Amino acid sequence: MSKPEYTLDWISGFCPVQAEGTYQGKRFYFRARGNRWALYIGNTNPLGETEWSYSESYGDEPFAAGWMENEEALGFIEQALRLYAQAI
Repeated sequence: MSKPEYTLDWISGFCPVQAEGTYQGKRFYFRARGNRWALYIGNTNPLGETEWSYSESYGDEPFAAGWMENEEALGFIEQALRLYAQAI
């Protein structure tokens, strides 16, 4: 699969790992905390309505997702962006 073209504004942190950027002119927000990671596109407030979102469980430990490395988070961002591209 090809890598989706996107702009990453920043990625950082642990507990949670977070990132923001733009894909096809729309803002996205990535968050990995607890035992889940998620990508939100459109309205990037995860507590509000978003245009599209995707999440998965992560790891066997209760807080494993919050300690993932940035490189792994980028892989999940790209995975979710490919799924978004297929859905629109």
